[in-house]
Amino acid sequence: MNMFARKFLESKITRAGALLGLAVIVTATLAWSDPHQRGIKLGGNWVGRYGDITWTGAYSPDPSGHNTVFTLQWMTINAQYEYLLASLGASTLSMASGFQHMIDRNTAISTQIFYALAPGVASTNQPVAGQVKAIFVMTSEWNFTSPGTAEGPSIVRAYLPDPPGSLVPAEDAVPFLSVTNEVVTHVKIF
Repeated sequence: MNMFARKFLESKITRAGALLGLAVIVTATLAWSDPHQRGIKLGGNWVGRYGDITWTGAYSPDPSGHNTVFTLQWMTINAQYEYLLASLGASTLSMASGFQHMIDRNTAISTQIFYALAPGVASTNQPVAGQVKAIFVMTSEWNFTSPGTAEGPSIVRAYLPDPPGSLVPAEDAVPFLSVTNEVVTHVKIF
């Protein structure tokens, strides 16, 4: 019996089976735990800051926990953006909306869009609608430093609407502004 047990344990089929079993256990553990962790990271309300620019955002993950849609509300902007808005004939930035996707266990990338807006004029005889003066597209990378904190770079590109009134940049549009922000911080509040 001892000889049989030793030959069984030394056989290539037994070793391959044990290795396959171990691989299945590791894969199942990662598959069952990872989506839950991603969903916790992506969901919730977050506040962000880059210098004098601050915002709040609401993030709603899908059931997989790998993707989320979000909206941001700008709370403060810096003097450079105030100057840019004035030079464009705009007075405010719109809310931003976007999509975020986990690319690995601790990193997410996102793209969002928002607008520089000039107010419309209310009138009973000939109202003037608000106007989109610029289209901003921001790409970001979040590196999670804890379940409730993240930081990473972002790039903001601004385009003139073409045709006027357009809400997306033309396919061949060249940005009139491109700004890279190296370390943008985010903190989860809920």
